[in-house]
Amino acid sequence: MMDFDADTIVIGSGSGGLTSALALARAGQKVMVLEQHYVPGGWCHNFTMDGYTFSPGVHYVGRLGPGDETRNIYEGLGAANDLIFFEQNPEHYEHCLIGGATFDYHVHLPTMTDRLLKRFPKEKKGIGKYMELLQNLVRQFPLIFEINSIKDIILMPYRTRHIGRYGLYSLKRILEGWISDPVVRGILSIQCGDQGLPPSKTMMMLHAGMARHYEHGGYYPRGGGGAIAQALVKAIRRTGSEVKTRVSVDKILTESTGKRRRIVGVKLSDGQELRARHVISNADPHKTFYGMVGEENLSRKLKKRLNKTRYSLASLILFLAVDIDVKTLGLDSGNIWYAEEPDFDIVFKKSQDPGLYENDSFQALLISAPTQKDPTLYNGRGHTLEVVTLVGYDAFRKFEGTKTQHRTKEYGILKQKIIKMFFKTLEKAIPGITKHVVFCELGTPLTNSHYINSTDGCIYGTEKSYSQIGPMAYRVRTEIEGLRLAGASAAIHGVAGAAVSGLHAAASIMDCKWTELLNPEGQELKIYPSEDQSAWPEWLKGKIRKP
Repeated sequence: MMDFDADTIVIGSGSGGLTSALALARAGQKVMVLEQHYVPGGWCHNFTMDGYTFSPGVHYVGRLGPGDETRNIYEGLGAANDLIFFEQNPEHYEHCLIGGATFDYHVHLPTMTDRLLKRFPKEKKGIGKYMELLQNLVRQFPLIFEINSIKDIILMPYRTRHIGRYGLYSLKRILEGWISDPVVRGILSIQCGDQGLPPSKTMMMLHAGMARHYEHGGYYPRGGGGAIAQALVKAIRRTGSEVKTRVSVDKILTESTGKRRRIVGVKLSDGQELRARHVISNADPHKTFYGMVGEENLSRKLKKRLNKTRYSLASLILFLAVDIDVKTLGLDSGNIWYAEEPDFDIVFKKSQDPGLYENDSFQALLISAPTQKDPTLYNGRGHTLEVVTLVGYDAFRKFEGTKTQHRTKEYGILKQKIIKMFFKTLEKAIPGITKHVVFCELGTPLTNSHYINSTDGCIYGTEKSYSQIGPMAYRVRTEIEGLRLAGASAAIHGVAGAAVSGLHAAASIMDCKWTELLNPEGQELKIYPSEDQSAWPEWLKGKIRKP
């Protein structure tokens, strides 16, 4: 009889990996999480350089209001009491600087509609139709999953009629059909950046899902994205299960059982073999199947699918600290979306142009100020900024396989060029800011590949286009008995989407509904407004440092 090192081994400690591990551990399994990075969390990790803390993958999280899904997950998994979130100002949780125009997103869709109508009265009819559709889609979205009787099934076409009619349309088709002003279309498209897709490839239902995710506001974890991972890891270890870092899995071990293969365990990069009944891979499909299972152990059907799979764009992230109160420059807890061109199909196309780095600036940026979202992150010396732009991977492919310290002079020159492009673009969005920079570090798609182990440095897993989302997405169950997938490629992307995938993976192992794995007893997530410290407890106020 085989001795097992764990009931389930989880490869990778991203949001999906940790939620699956915690759910199984709380259900009584012995779980072992293996993370190749020196800190857990995947995209939910922090790093500190020169006393400044950054969180490359978490800029805001939604659905944390009372009764909302993300909140229910953290409370239901017993991790909420170790978490605090700050609410971004609901009046302007997103700032748009697009094509020379400015506009602020309000979390309340009717209020945002009023703002749009007042700001762009000539587009009254089109804005009204679009925002009414968006609100209907947001309202109908959860009804897809609320099937409790035959009556619900019979009434589904009526209850979700707007989804049935418009859900599969592209955002571009809807906007261009109803709104003529390209700036208004651009403003209504900004959250395409959260999908990594241009409006022509963004399904209207996906866009509405994003709007729903933030309909009660955007929130930022105290301590940065790494705080989410720390709370989940702490809860896992309380059960007696393990989370190990600096442990790289070289191979997922399987054996033949006739027509199928089944999990045996994993082989680590140092040659050690660990046995388990189940393995959950938080890595993307290519890293999982081609990288660890091995092509020789895959069916022809799966290999054909893998060869057709497309991945999301990669990113460049500039990490900055500035020696000025950023409020004087107009930065607050809201994200800033900057784009020179209001047509985001053009923006996305240019971001992947091979000649991108021959330009002196970028087409678009996401600018986030962590020390405004979480004032306790301020170290007394400087405020931090994280500046992101989406790019293709091809320009970095030739540098693959080289260690960071041994990369070529050409790579160093490219990085310096990119930093100059960032600075040039930042000056257009926030004039005067670059002269206050006291710290600067650049993360490239190679950085993503190294620390996150993502295919081509992708940031959202598989591309969330029509043929790769919903029923067409990778399932948590795989053709290999005992192997599950979790993470952005097995569901929707983002912190919350990946967390749900992890719960689905755990539920498939426990043969139950994922909601049955949640028990919120004794848990209460604490949320405070990021810009109103009068509502904070005194101990939290004491964490803010003075300049």
